[in-house]
Amino acid sequence: MLKIFYLAIAISVGAIFYQLHVPAGWLLGALVTGMVFGLYIKKLYFPDSLFKVALAIIGANIGFMVDPEQFLTYHYLILPFFLTLLLTLTGGILLGKFMFKFSNVHPNTAFFCCLPGGASEVIALSKEFGADQHIVAAFHTTRITLFVLTIPIVVGLHTRVVPSVTDSATSSLIAGFVALVCLAGIGLFALWIAQKIPLPGISLLMAILFGFLAHQFVFPTFVVPKFATGIAQALMGAIVGIRFDRETYKEFKRIGKVSIVTLMFYFLMSFGVAGVFFLLTPLDFFASLLGVVPAGAAEMASTAAALDIEPMMVATLQMLRVLILFALLPLLIKWFSKPATSEQGVKSDGT
Repeated sequence: MLKIFYLAIAISVGAIFYQLHVPAGWLLGALVTGMVFGLYIKKLYFPDSLFKVALAIIGANIGFMVDPEQFLTYHYLILPFFLTLLLTLTGGILLGKFMFKFSNVHPNTAFFCCLPGGASEVIALSKEFGADQHIVAAFHTTRITLFVLTIPIVVGLHTRVVPSVTDSATSSLIAGFVALVCLAGIGLFALWIAQKIPLPGISLLMAILFGFLAHQFVFPTFVVPKFATGIAQALMGAIVGIRFDRETYKEFKRIGKVSIVTLMFYFLMSFGVAGVFFLLTPLDFFASLLGVVPAGAAEMASTAAALDIEPMMVATLQMLRVLILFALLPLLIKWFSKPATSEQGVKSDGT
C-alpha cells in the first residue's frame, strides 16, 4: 500500500513540475520526490519489471515520434560516435585510477565505479572480481541520479520546447488513457520479445521498433498526448530517485571526498566529450550531450522524448554505447582489473 501511495505522490509531483514548465517536469518531479522519500522517509524496493514497463512505454512513444527519413541521415554520426566512445572509455579508466590513488578503495572497486556504461551489468560483475559491490552500486546510483537531475535542466533551459496541441485543456482524458493503454500494449509485447534476446537494454530498442511499426502501419494518424507518456516518465523517475537513499549516501561518503571530485570530473568529461561530438556533427550541442553522456540510456532517451530533442537518435546512440561496452567488458576486466583477493573493496597494506 505504501508503494502505491508513494508512486501516486511521485506522479502527482511530476505533473505539478510539468505544469510549472520545469524541463522534463514529469521525470524530474518524480525523481526529486524519490530522493526525498528515500533519504528522509523510507527505502522502498521495486521490481526491475516495473522499470522495464515504464521504459517500454517510453520506447514505444519514441517509435511513434520517428520519421523514417531520419535513418538516412544517421550515417554521418558513426565515426564521431566511435571517437567519443573511445574518449569516454579512456576518461572512465583514468578516473578509476585517480579514485584508487587518492582514496582507500581497492583498485577493482575504483575501476568498476568509473566504467561508463551498463551500470547493472557492471555492478553485478564487480563482486566477482574483488570489488566492493556496495560502493560500486552507490557510486553508479549517485552518478545516474546526479546526471538525470541536472542534464534535463541544463538542456531544457537552453532549448525551446514547442507546446503540443495535445497539451491543451480540450485534449480528452479518455483519448490520453487510450493512448497510454496502446503504448503499454506495444511495450509489453516488446518486453516479451526482448526476453528471448539476452542483451542489455534490448527492451528499449524493441519497444522503439514496435512503436515505429505500429505508427507506420496500424495507427498512422494516432497522436499521443503528452501526459500519457508523462506518467511513464514519472514512474521511471520515481524508481530511479528512491534508489538514492541513506544507505547509498553513506556508502558514497565512505569513499571520501575524492568521490565528489571524481564525480565532478566525470561530469566535466561528459560535457567535453559532447563538445567533441558537437564539433564533428551537424547536431546542436544539447542534442549531442543527450546522445553521448554516460548517464543511463533509458533516462536520457526519456529526457530526449520529454524535450522532443532527437529522441530516436539519442536512444540509438545511448544503446550503442551500452551494447559496445557490454561486449568489451570481458576485455576491459582482463586488461585493467587486478587479481581478486580476500580483501575486497579495500586497499591492501602497503598500497
